[in-house]
Amino acid sequence: MFGWRKERKIKSRILTLINLAEQLGLNERDITNAKEYLEYNELGLSFDCVITQIHEYDVAINKAFYSLVTDIANELKLPTDEYDFLLPLIN
Repeated sequence: MFGWRKERKIKSRILTLINLAEQLGLNERDITNAKEYLEYNELGLSFDCVITQIHEYDVAINKAFYSLVTDIANELKLPTDEYDFLLPLIN
């Protein structure tokens, strides 16, 4: 899918996103699931798990978190409508 360097960079960014989501209050089960997907190189699933659960639980996010989501989504070549549902959660 990606070159190994690009994949490693995206993987690192997703791990940062997971850690930020944990700090913002995403539950341990979802954090664990996202990390497991990442461990098995399921980058899209890991990313989707984090943003979907943040939305499901109405976890308040900040602009920096959303910016990271946007950056990762661009790297994964996802359209805006795949993540812009997080906008109302920015405080």
